Amino acid sequence: MKDFLWPVLLFPFAFAALWAGVTLLLSFFSGWSLLARTYRGQLSSVEGAVGMGSGMMSRFGLPASMNNVLNVAVGAEGVQLSLFKPFALGSPPLLIPWSDLAECRSYQLFGMFDRFAFRPARGDVKITLSGRAARMLRDAVAAQGHPALRPA
Repeated sequence: MKDFLWPVLLFPFAFAALWAGVTLLLSFFSGWSLLARTYRGQLSSVEGAVGMGSGMMSRFGLPASMNNVLNVAVGAEGVQLSLFKPFALGSPPLLIPWSDLAECRSYQLFGMFDRFAFRPARGDVKITLSGRAARMLRDAVAAQGHPALRPA
């Protein structure tokens, strides 16, 4: 009985350590931690938001998928990205000003799946939103009359 008890007691701590390690690695490899150095912040007022959206971030050419855990909001200051709390360790909310959106591109994958890709001006990270988040950001950037928006 004593030999069985130790693994059962240690499992929650091992699981928490593994979860923390994986989320911190994803924050690094996706480029989120790099962007947080410059763009950490939150909107003062939200004009539109999509919760539990999907997207990808790519820093080293390898995409890190954030399906159904990415929260996207737009406001007068810019676009805010945040993660669902259990996945947010090492990934604080980002506030990217409208003026720092570069290489914006709206397109449809296979003619039916909406995508919106952009790069923040500082930090070599490509962000691609999909679905509702892509449509919301595309419309918000178009409403801003943003010069970096290229048609598909």
